[in-house]
Amino acid sequence: MQSFARWLMLGAMLWQAGHLWAATEQEERLEDSTRVLQAILDTPDSGIPKDLLERSECVGIIPSVKKFAFGFGGRYGAGYVLCRKNLGKGAWGAPSAFTLGGGSVGFQLGFSATDFVLLFMNHSGVEKLLQDKFTLGADASVAGGPVGRTASAATDVQMTAQILSYSRSKGLFAGLALEGAVLRPSNDDNRGLYGKEVSAKDILIAGTIPPPAAAEPLIRLLSGQGVSPIPSSTPGASSAPAATSSKTGPGSISGVVSDTGGAVIPDAVLTITNSDTNASRWVTANAEGRYTVPGLVAGNYVIKVQAAGLKAVTTTPIPLEAESDQIVDFQLESGQ
Repeated sequence: MQSFARWLMLGAMLWQAGHLWAATEQEERLEDSTRVLQAILDTPDSGIPKDLLERSECVGIIPSVKKFAFGFGGRYGAGYVLCRKNLGKGAWGAPSAFTLGGGSVGFQLGFSATDFVLLFMNHSGVEKLLQDKFTLGADASVAGGPVGRTASAATDVQMTAQILSYSRSKGLFAGLALEGAVLRPSNDDNRGLYGKEVSAKDILIAGTIPPPAAAEPLIRLLSGQGVSPIPSSTPGASSAPAATSSKTGPGSISGVVSDTGGAVIPDAVLTITNSDTNASRWVTANAEGRYTVPGLVAGNYVIKVQAAGLKAVTTTPIPLEAESDQIVDFQLESGQ
């Protein structure tokens, strides 16, 4: 009897550990999705036109879709779709988990991890999401979306497509296409995120499922309110002092991210948090390791820098005066 009780307790502990791991995985993916969207919104001249985002009924974000191909290849990734309530006319609702898979049309070369953002422009495209298998280009028309501050230069094909797709590539290959890619609702990931069985229909169409706390930064970002994750507290960074001023306009923080050998680090992710208000933004270093965060109000800012294979660095609060340009460079050490 005691042996049975021990096995029962062990089973309960393993189940709880599995549930916590699943929840943590989904929370990390939501954070990655928020960073992807923030990075796109931070480049208005080459990102999603604001008017298109405002007209969309749903947004799908699939961060770091893995692709490996020589010739004709395939892809796999997981992410979330969020829809506006009241048939696309209300506030942004809770996220529903989806996977992206399937083959690629067009010649492929090499390996890449690519972030995808999908805009669902009408209710017909949204309803197709609820199918067990939803093929882009077959079940709904899809086109590469226009970029820029407005959609004034969009083609007829783009303006009539049910879904507009955007990508942010971190690798090198040619012929990127979404024709034939398959979206599927992920019941397992929804269970991991919500801790219970919930359907994509209840989340996206009925809107009866409240969003988890981990989704709040992404929902705020879609609503144009910014994001506010919790900063960590590891020292490290070199900065130039900000000049004292009685001005009231916005300032900026910029700099270069490199390793201890002086090599620049492209695609490093920087989280900039106003320690007075807890409002945060994410930016990504460019190919030269440079980053810029414009439009910052005067205050004290904590910056966290992360890059694959390198130790994360978090600054102590850095003062920023109004209308000043603060330079903060980073050197990251190898390791995790």
